[in-house]
Amino acid sequence: MTDKLRTPLGEMWLTDDGVLVHRIDDGLNISEADATAVVAAVLKLTAGRPVPAVVDMRSVGYADRAAREMFGASSEESSESATALLVGSGTSQTMAKAFLAMGPKRPIEVFTSEAEAMDWARSKIDG
Repeated sequence: MTDKLRTPLGEMWLTDDGVLVHRIDDGLNISEADATAVVAAVLKLTAGRPVPAVVDMRSVGYADRAAREMFGASSEESSESATALLVGSGTSQTMAKAFLAMGPKRPIEVFTSEAEAMDWARSKIDG
């Protein structure tokens, strides 16, 4: 595992097998500026190489439309080749549905199990 990088939203790191993990802090409301900073952090951590990601958004409060659009960018724009969204109940599920309704430009799946989210992300690692 690489060292953890602090983003405006939480902690981010790369696992030893190449999955980007971003654990979002409790109750945050996510703005376009936050999303811009997160995309920059992903690019820094991955050196621009596309990798699958697991985003733990179980505790998210809200993400505005501009932030959701930025997070839905294509793999080339985001450095995420595929994204597993880890949700809990209530707000995070609603946010995941709103995000998916916008038609993200890369494979995205929603999970309630962290182990299943990680397994799916690992299955997306380029050989």
